[in-house]
Amino acid sequence: MESLLKEKGIPVQDALEFIKQPEVTERINIIGPYEQPLPLDENHRDYKSKPCMTLTNENVLLEGISQAQVLTKTIIAQHKLPNRIEELAEISVPKTVHESVKKAILSANVFDCEQQKLPKIKDPLRPAYNFPRILGISDRRRNQIITNKLLQLVEKCSDFELSQTRFVTNDVETKTVFNKEDDLIQFHNISNILVTSEKPLSHDIKERDIPFAEIPDLYPIKHTITLPPEHFYEQTSIYPIQKSFTRKHPHTTWLHFNRTEVSNIYETPVTDLQIEGRALTHAFTVASSYAKQIHGEEVQDLPEPIFVNCIQTDGQKYHFGVLKLNTLNVDGVDGTKNEWYCKNNIKLYDRSGYFNGMPVLENYNPKVYGYINAFYNC
Repeated sequence: MESLLKEKGIPVQDALEFIKQPEVTERINIIGPYEQPLPLDENHRDYKSKPCMTLTNENVLLEGISQAQVLTKTIIAQHKLPNRIEELAEISVPKTVHESVKKAILSANVFDCEQQKLPKIKDPLRPAYNFPRILGISDRRRNQIITNKLLQLVEKCSDFELSQTRFVTNDVETKTVFNKEDDLIQFHNISNILVTSEKPLSHDIKERDIPFAEIPDLYPIKHTITLPPEHFYEQTSIYPIQKSFTRKHPHTTWLHFNRTEVSNIYETPVTDLQIEGRALTHAFTVASSYAKQIHGEEVQDLPEPIFVNCIQTDGQKYHFGVLKLNTLNVDGVDGTKNEWYCKNNIKLYDRSGYFNGMPVLENYNPKVYGYINAFYNC
């Protein structure tokens, strides 16, 4: 073959001699299926020497609602929602609507075809006993089904002209970065459903008639406890809707609480107070990121308050809240404060599933749909 190649003018080189050559050949950049991520070291473009204390939608605050108050400089009106929402929640709806809600609950808990391995069953009295694994509908799937069906039902029952002023997005990212007493903090959340409107949300609230729970003192605990430090971050907030879009104003954000995804960093069970604090920090993230998009990253006291409705659910219990954002200056406890109006732990039903081979729904609570309808139409 060597003689034939030489006749055609093709150079031939001994392979053993070629591998002995000291020259370093140029590395070929092979195009792969995706761009390789940069190594997480000090040369990374997002590396900062100052750590940023980070709260995501998958972890919770150690002190729950009390720590959320300190971080966001918020006073709380417990078991109190704006009067307009209470009035709309009392409006009676046809029985067919409640029948549709019951069908939505059964669709999410019984009739869906998903078969996933559910979390292992543990018996505190027999910790070493292995129960048989159960296949069924995951909590993420249940929440997705019931929230989308309830929101669709509310839209169908609402005035057509009102629905045209609303815009619904699923699983959108929001992030806010702020300073508190020499600490850099970021809240990074996912709105499972974000409803926006053409006009900013507003509530007529008479503060004089409402008793507020003041901001507590966490001493000797620091307000950043259980917030992991992060060195790779960007110091810009993210609001998911572009400023030029007409229906950009945040109206109602839905937040799912999935026990298989949300946990303490110390692996202890999540408490009710931590769930309540999660709703407050989530609403603060949406409202503050929107405020920074309008007024800039350095805004402190807002010229006009920003209202955001928040609904958090695990598919059975519902937490309703309204945040009145007055300031982004969260240092200390003096001066202008934010306000949080809430009603927590309202059950939509007691039990839903197969019992003795029959699909069962027990103790349906129509008040929950009333509040969801009021939040959408306020």
